[in-house]
Amino acid sequence: MQETFLAPVVSGEEIRSELRVRKKTDIYKTVSGSSKRLITQKEKLEEAEGWRVFRRNAKSTRMAKEKPADEQLEDEVWSILAQMGFKEMSKGRQFKIAVEEGLPPRQIDVFAKDDETAVIVECTRRDEPGRRRMAYLIDKIRANRGNLIGSIHKTYSRQPKLKVKFVIATRKILWSDADKKKCREAEIAIITDAELDYYSQLTKHLKSAARYQFLAHVFSGQKIEGLVNKVMATRGKMGDHTFFTFLIRPDELLKIAYVGHKASRDIDNLETYQRMLQPIRLKKIAAYINDGGKFPTNIVVNLKTPKRNKLRFDVKERYGEGTLGELYLPPTYASAWIIDGQHRLYGYAYAREAADGFNRDSTLLPVLAFEDLPADEEMNLFIDINSKQVKVRNNLLVELYSDLHWQSPDPGEAFQALLSRIAARLNSDGASPLSNRMVVSGKRKTTFRCLTQTSIQAGLREAKLLGTYGNGAITPGPLSTARKDDYRSNLKKGVTVLSDCLGLFANNLRDHWKLGDHREENLCGYLCTNIGIRAIFLIIKDIADHIEYKDSVKLCYFDAEETFAEVRPYLQVLIDHFQNAPAQDFLRLRLIGSSLASVRRQAYEMEVIVNSRMPEFNPTGLQDYRDSRDEAGTQEASEKVRQIERRLFDYVIGTLQAEYGTSNKDWWIQGIPVKIRQDCTKRWEARNREGSEEQELYLINYIEICHSNWELFKDVISLGQGDKSNKKKMTGWIKDLNQIRNRTAHPAHGVLTTEQVAHVNELYSKVNEHFPQNVVAS
Repeated sequence: MQETFLAPVVSGEEIRSELRVRKKTDIYKTVSGSSKRLITQKEKLEEAEGWRVFRRNAKSTRMAKEKPADEQLEDEVWSILAQMGFKEMSKGRQFKIAVEEGLPPRQIDVFAKDDETAVIVECTRRDEPGRRRMAYLIDKIRANRGNLIGSIHKTYSRQPKLKVKFVIATRKILWSDADKKKCREAEIAIITDAELDYYSQLTKHLKSAARYQFLAHVFSGQKIEGLVNKVMATRGKMGDHTFFTFLIRPDELLKIAYVGHKASRDIDNLETYQRMLQPIRLKKIAAYINDGGKFPTNIVVNLKTPKRNKLRFDVKERYGEGTLGELYLPPTYASAWIIDGQHRLYGYAYAREAADGFNRDSTLLPVLAFEDLPADEEMNLFIDINSKQVKVRNNLLVELYSDLHWQSPDPGEAFQALLSRIAARLNSDGASPLSNRMVVSGKRKTTFRCLTQTSIQAGLREAKLLGTYGNGAITPGPLSTARKDDYRSNLKKGVTVLSDCLGLFANNLRDHWKLGDHREENLCGYLCTNIGIRAIFLIIKDIADHIEYKDSVKLCYFDAEETFAEVRPYLQVLIDHFQNAPAQDFLRLRLIGSSLASVRRQAYEMEVIVNSRMPEFNPTGLQDYRDSRDEAGTQEASEKVRQIERRLFDYVIGTLQAEYGTSNKDWWIQGIPVKIRQDCTKRWEARNREGSEEQELYLINYIEICHSNWELFKDVISLGQGDKSNKKKMTGWIKDLNQIRNRTAHPAHGVLTTEQVAHVNELYSKVNEHFPQNVVAS
């Protein structure tokens, strides 16, 4: 049957034999003769025809000649596909497929088939790089495709039908946009020089697993009937996200798995594979597998599905919070991104190469699979798991994620990768003000090198400078271009504008910029710290929003130079202020905190400065922030906090003295927890025993002292609250007061908000109401 429709083909060991011949760039022949003189004469005749001596034997000479260029390309493509593990391949150069009864069969350059797909490749090349019209070849494929596919289905009649793809592979041909469009319309894949080099190297790195990356390219987004795979799984919820757990054979998971998903396939991406999948580890794992080793831990994946076609899960049984059922895995290549377990899974591809093969029927892998986990959460999970399990620095993992998803067809992944790459470029670009200021792999943290890529990337995302991602689409930001899918242009503009903006601070405040996060009595670095940079990002975004509202323009339509020119005057106000600012101003900003809300407050503090010089600049939230600051109330609240603290000291110490007695300081030993006593004594000794030990108590210590003597204090310390059995809740006001005290005791921390002042006034009234007036520590 097979002879009728397509022939000749090779499989199994025959593929390996032909591969040895095809991989060679030369063809060979042997000349022999009855004497050395005769052999030499024959050699000269062959050399005149372009042959060269390869090896001389006693009675013959082996001659070699470079294969014709067209044969070299066919053999190169054939060899790549053979090494990818296709199970049947075309044999020789006379492989043909029947097209129509009464017509001669069609000669095909390369044919490759596995269990789910068949690939037909036409090869063509030029001797020198240049353009060539490809319309004739495209039209010829279109004219014959129906008959060729029919012959393949007749030959391999078992169900489901093979998915067939036509490919044109070229060397040194520059494709026109018109011909590329014709190929897209005809559903013909194109493989050019860079991709041939890429797949050749990728096959060496991933072994037969590279086949699925290749098939994901040529069958991009297409459903493959033969890939439909049903597994018994449990379904549950982790936070807001659905997850499944199931067992699967490595071969089946390898078909849909991927590590890197770049829209462009090039040699540069192989460096990422080599960092993510280390060949030495893969070989060791393969040896372990072939020796009977098993992996009991889950491989973690993110299953990607089309927006309107979620995973099918047929429920069989419910129990508690979980559900048992049949899960249908996505029937498309590159639909399962490996979050954790890359080496374990791809080690099986190496194991197949290293031995006759592991037992595919008995080998099962446990898998934890999320369904359509958002790109930012996917990245955070990838970083969290890998940094803890293999001790890889978070910054390197951010860089890896950026490389693995650069220009991904998934806009969420591509957007996260863009932010990561901007953060990395700001550190690596010698012209950037943040050059060598980030702690990356192989570089230790110093006061100068104190930034992290994770923080810079988070700052870009928080400030929305490059736009936002939501509902499956990217909305441009002021530092991106209007072409939201042009990631290279967005990268260039983003890095350029950020470098120019940060360069204002670096060039005009050189001494401060060099401080990094250094801090001592009269110096305090702030601007070139993680929180300082993130605050500046928020200010740039507020400036951009102000400009867009004021002038009715969108900065995404401006180039980098024009965007910076619009933003610069506002930032210059800050520069002028900081050039004469004391270290106390920087310390006050830095002490506000590192949370997102704290960084937002730092940005508002600096925007107050800009607003004082440019009143028209009044971004959303700034007036509310100014209204919330109570400078007059802070001074009054500071005095009340000191009075409350004194009342608390007198009441607690006086009550303990009355209960346990003052002889031999029994109240101190029996009433104060030992750790607090030790800390107070240590501080008292450091002051050369000035005063008494109890004067070294911190405000926060009263919480634990009261908890340890709850029956003594519960009625008063609760300040009239309800359930006195909840010690933590009843003493929570002391913790709140301690936080406010830390601000009022250190002016650099800034003024209190109106809410904080009101809270102090309320506590002051309650303490006066509930604390006894006559208890004073002796």
